[in-house]
Amino acid sequence: MSKLHAFFTASMTTRYTVDLPEGFQLTLTIGAPSLELDHLLSQHHAGSYAYLTAFNPQSTTLSADENLQRHQQLCHELDQRGFAYLTGKAIPDTGEWEPETCVFAFDMPRATVLDLCQTFAQDGAVVGELGSSPKLMFTHPKLREDFKALLQSCVLD
Repeated sequence: MSKLHAFFTASMTTRYTVDLPEGFQLTLTIGAPSLELDHLLSQHHAGSYAYLTAFNPQSTTLSADENLQRHQQLCHELDQRGFAYLTGKAIPDTGEWEPETCVFAFDMPRATVLDLCQTFAQDGAVVGELGSSPKLMFTHPKLREDFKALLQSCVLD
């Protein structure tokens, strides 16, 4: 299985949870609209979001301590840049990897998502806007090019 296929399949079947302040949890699914997600964004006066992790760079499994340190570095970076965020977990449906602690950042521009994903060596993130479904954002240059090439070999209409 190619890295592109493995990444795409894993990303599309993962449940992306957000821990809400009231003790509830919101689950994002790529491609599935959510009224609860829109409500969360509206509560925070946000028009968009990014969901990303610092765990296991480019699918390289790290120790729990290393991943925790990377997560703390990501949170520190978000704090320094002034982003409001909540935490959550990316939980694979396949069980091929352990759940990863993530952040759900409000109103993060795509350029910042790309910068942070490259800083923390992540292949992708989940992004979206008020009123739209969560989308997978390819952030690793090689995966982006491979996916573009794959789409060019397809008939989509």
